[in-house]
Amino acid sequence: MNTSFKPVTPSATPQPGTARSNLPWLTVVVLAAAALQMGCASLPAPTEQMAVTTAALASAERAGAVALAPTEMALARDKLARANASMVEEKFERARMLAEAALVDARLAEAKARNAQAAQAATELREGNRVLRQELERAAQ
Repeated sequence: MNTSFKPVTPSATPQPGTARSNLPWLTVVVLAAAALQMGCASLPAPTEQMAVTTAALASAERAGAVALAPTEMALARDKLARANASMVEEKFERARMLAEAALVDARLAEAKARNAQAAQAATELREGNRVLRQELERAAQ
């Protein structure tokens, strides 16, 4: 008996309409759907950024920025108000960007206020030194 057994091997290229030929397309569709889902996922509300910015504005106010850096304070307040409006509209990315910009403006306002205060203190010290020198010169005569 010379019966040779030849196993049936699947062909390397699947036949159209078989489950194996649809697998790559199914994978692509599933991956595309997952990417779309991730891309459309809602961003979380930037509540922490809003709190940090609000605190920075309060710190700038305490430093005297309302009087010493009014332009920067007005910009910071305006941007924070627009960020709050964006939060209400649930435009969280815009709210985060506006809050970050307001934070920068508030910190700049505070730095300008502190710089103006330091310049004023330096002027007062120079004037005090000038008066002391005059008094010493009079006393030495």
